[in-house]
Amino acid sequence: MRSDLCSKCGSPHVMAGVEVRDHARNGSLPLSVRVEEPEPPDHGFVWKQGSSTGTVRAWICASCGYTELYTDNLAALYESYRKAHP
Repeated sequence: MRSDLCSKCGSPHVMAGVEVRDHARNGSLPLSVRVEEPEPPDHGFVWKQGSSTGTVRAWICASCGYTELYTDNLAALYESYRKAHP
């Protein structure tokens, strides 16, 4: 539905890129996806785990309510994922 028409009902009334938030103890935060890289077998004494994050946004049809979620930063997320799942 990342177009001007709802992929379910065909309506042109689509709210694009709406922020999705999650409730937290201190308010609400934008919903995100995080992929952590695995610990390498031969790291030195000091090691920091790598990760990638992406923000989740919604495309919502104002006619039927159909909602699709999309995540940004796909290349970095996939690279981190492939390190954990070769």
